[in-house]
Amino acid sequence: MLNAVGYTIIILIYRHSIRVVFNRKIPTIRKDDEGYIKPELHSAVQSFNTHLLMLRPLEILFRFITAPMRVLPDVIVIGETRCGTTNLCGHIVSLSSISSHSDEHMKIKCYTPFCAWAHPILDHKESFYFVGHYLGIVDPYFYRMAFPLKITRWWEEKVLGNFFFCFDGCAQYLSHPSVPYLIASSYQGNESPPVLVACIRNPVDQAISWWKYENNAISWGESIGLKEWDTGLRSPQYPPKTIADALELSRSDFVLKAYSNAEKLVKELIQRDDDRNTSSATKSLFKLFTGDIKRLPSWAITWPAGQLSSIGRSCNYARNIERYNHVFSTAFEGKQSGASNIGNSTERNCNNNVATSKQKIPNDTSMDHSEETRHTNTQNQIGFVHVVPIECQSSGRALNLAIRPMLDQCVQRCVHRRKLSYETVMLTMDCAINRLCESFEMTRRNPSAMLSNLEKEPSQEDIAMLHKCF
Repeated sequence: MLNAVGYTIIILIYRHSIRVVFNRKIPTIRKDDEGYIKPELHSAVQSFNTHLLMLRPLEILFRFITAPMRVLPDVIVIGETRCGTTNLCGHIVSLSSISSHSDEHMKIKCYTPFCAWAHPILDHKESFYFVGHYLGIVDPYFYRMAFPLKITRWWEEKVLGNFFFCFDGCAQYLSHPSVPYLIASSYQGNESPPVLVACIRNPVDQAISWWKYENNAISWGESIGLKEWDTGLRSPQYPPKTIADALELSRSDFVLKAYSNAEKLVKELIQRDDDRNTSSATKSLFKLFTGDIKRLPSWAITWPAGQLSSIGRSCNYARNIERYNHVFSTAFEGKQSGASNIGNSTERNCNNNVATSKQKIPNDTSMDHSEETRHTNTQNQIGFVHVVPIECQSSGRALNLAIRPMLDQCVQRCVHRRKLSYETVMLTMDCAINRLCESFEMTRRNPSAMLSNLEKEPSQEDIAMLHKCF
């Protein structure tokens, strides 16, 4: 019985991901010119076997059923793609192992998100929940399916006396038009808003790195038997042949309309449930089993018009951060501790603050800078969003100044659960951060790779065009 359920879920997710993640048509039986089936291995076998090895169908089902017994993340790294999110999440996770070897009674316990894909880069880093990987389900209530059980948090805090927090780190969240509304809706009620973190880098470098990454993913898809593009779902122009074509696509009326429709759709879905008042655990589980659950349509997953339509949009950090601030300031007015510039987070001011944050990268001289770190708790925070330039992950001191403010806010968010002294917890957190940064080694957990198809390499004219645009 369990095998049947597991394989059913795998087949459903396989068909779903081929279309919305790989942007391809589901492989079919090939026939020759006379209409006879070709005597060859079915083209779906290799791609299905890849999904079979990577997916965790029964755990996905178990987590959705037990969602009412789970917690929401305290920190969400919302992006951007190719801006160091994987590295930053790795640094956050390492605080647990560093703290476990300390002599202090209280330990830092950082729990990672569940990922549907058993992949070394994605696992324990990002849930992919709000970009629709779980058959399009993006219902805010079930976001907690990707995080630990409440009893795990209780055990860590009440029994072991540790400081518990968990995070999600999905790089697609920052520029996706629907996600800010879905995240905000997840926390409305008794929950304080999460700590939001946006990683940024030079826009031209980001666009080129994302172009290479996605084209290598396209080549990998072809290697597992995915050949035919689903132009009906995306557009006849997908995938763009050059990075210049990708930029033109991202600014086309087709993509502008798709992004606008995705944002409007989610607003309506959230408003509909607010009117029905269907946020309780019982009602939410009933929706899960009856199918009346919030989903994104295929055209809106994982980005409207496909991943490469985000070229030129994903590196517009100020506009995307301003959108988050607008949504969160409306949903959580008066509930955010330590947020700066909330009332001053227009796109123009976000542009100024993003540019300023890039200039605050210190030289790595000594680690004795606790007063300076405290002074800069909000200097890289724009409203509800902490901004981390990729250069902040190039040295121990810069990393310290980048991650301490967000973890400071995380502590403020969490200490009320055990009624602990903020100073006591922050002292333990500071010790773990300082040890992390003192032993800092430059690592790249998801580095850029050379294009497998060198014909896709951006030309000097393309690069000059990107510099002109950004």
